[in-house]
Amino acid sequence: MRRLFVVLLVLLLLPTAARTQQPAPFCGVVDSLDFPIPNLVAGYDDFGLYRARFGGNHVGLDIGFDRWGEPVHAAARGRVTLSNIEEWDTEKGVVIVEHTFPDGSIYYTLYGHMEETDTYKFPTVGQCVDQDSVLGGIGWPSRGRPHLHYEVRNFMPEEGGPGYVTTNPLDEGWYNPLDFTALWHLRLSPGFVESTTFHAVPALPPVVLDSGLYAIASGNVLLIGDRQNGQALWHVETDGVMTGIAGLPGDRVVAHTRNGQVLILENGRYSALWTVEGLDEPFLMLGETLVFVLPGGGVEAHDAAGTLLWSLPAVTTSGRVTQFAGSGQQFALGVRTDSGDVLWRLINTAGQIQFEGTFDQQPVVAPAWDGSWVGLDGAQFKRFVDGENHTYGSIGTVPGRTAVVTADVLGNSYVYLGDSGNTLMALDPTGRVLWRTPYPLPAAALSPLMDTGSGCVLYTLDSGGSLNLFDASSGELINQVEIYAGGERNSSPRARVLEVDQNERIHVGSGFLSLVTLDGWALGGPAMNNCLLG
Repeated sequence: MRRLFVVLLVLLLLPTAARTQQPAPFCGVVDSLDFPIPNLVAGYDDFGLYRARFGGNHVGLDIGFDRWGEPVHAAARGRVTLSNIEEWDTEKGVVIVEHTFPDGSIYYTLYGHMEETDTYKFPTVGQCVDQDSVLGGIGWPSRGRPHLHYEVRNFMPEEGGPGYVTTNPLDEGWYNPLDFTALWHLRLSPGFVESTTFHAVPALPPVVLDSGLYAIASGNVLLIGDRQNGQALWHVETDGVMTGIAGLPGDRVVAHTRNGQVLILENGRYSALWTVEGLDEPFLMLGETLVFVLPGGGVEAHDAAGTLLWSLPAVTTSGRVTQFAGSGQQFALGVRTDSGDVLWRLINTAGQIQFEGTFDQQPVVAPAWDGSWVGLDGAQFKRFVDGENHTYGSIGTVPGRTAVVTADVLGNSYVYLGDSGNTLMALDPTGRVLWRTPYPLPAAALSPLMDTGSGCVLYTLDSGGSLNLFDASSGELINQVEIYAGGERNSSPRARVLEVDQNERIHVGSGFLSLVTLDGWALGGPAMNNCLLG
């Protein structure tokens, strides 16, 4: 009895709130995610932007400028963890919502600079909200125009936070709201397999190493990171901007800078270091042979220790490189000569020239499944094989300067012409036109990346982050997937990645923070079934 009396006395002395506290309500799992207001400004992204006025890097996204009083909705279903109309004093009110995602992860969205209106009131702490719920109105902070400050983060559920930090916000627990939203659109849709989100914008296509770690080049810094959380495990500063990186067996990374430095790193330590004259072209990896193009079209090949294996002299004094691409045991090199023509060569890994020809313009060619190279010389469809040049006929249209070609395992070729009609077309192994169709997006300064898997679907990735799937048999556009490619200030379209294997696994990155693996069988739909049955 004495023990029971003591327990009852303790309970009576506890504050009322402690005696009556209930578990936080569970408000459901996110099944849809969107932005809190419509009509975002295309290309505007100020996440991570340094502002001297505030002495730091912006941890959110400013949206809805000059739309004072417009309603702000919850980005997804969740539970309110902070609701205070005076959280930021004269910078107005803040609401924070906790969201539980299908993988069990928890993130918080923050809505700052908000005000209550006659119509829109702040929710209460603990209240469940969804995408139909209005959290307040866009407010007018004392230090700027009316706008909404929107954050996504994984900590501080009950604090408005600083708005700016002196470090990289991605390292501290914040996420770029545009990239985060686009990524979860994919993760909540059929066809998603896995993803990695980096903490720095790559300047070159990211490289996945044998162990699953990734390597990215950002300016003159080479980062090796964890694919699970995007955190950098180590980084090395090079002597200048990198023009190429690649992976070697054993988690080794090789990089080449514009200043000519070549370095090979293993677990953050140098295993080789030498110099090859710099040119703003990525080097090629043919097996473990590193091939570098030099000014004027000279070539040097080195092994992974830096030993020179062979070299070819320059072919011109002032011309530029028009193509430098490899496949298997061969690479193509195009160089504009002093006379204005293009000297185009196919060279094997031993440095032997397999084919050489002079053309008025750079041929638009790509490696084919059988070891040949196929494409266009002007309007003529050609195949280069065994040192010979085979012409099959004309497609009737001269390609533009952004033209690009790829070939599938069935021997068919696909050409984005880059012409005035913005044409996409398919050709059979003899150059016969199978179909033509207008490309679904406007012409851009950079060519789309193109690849095929089993030959059922043609995949293209545009500089703006649109992944397009075409039925390879008809040219019909069957699906489009958007991957956030960064804003006008921070995009890096030359770092795009598009690789499709014959199992239809699509490894794709838009040149921004996220690298995604998707299932082409799920995204291709009926086109896949018809292809296999046909």
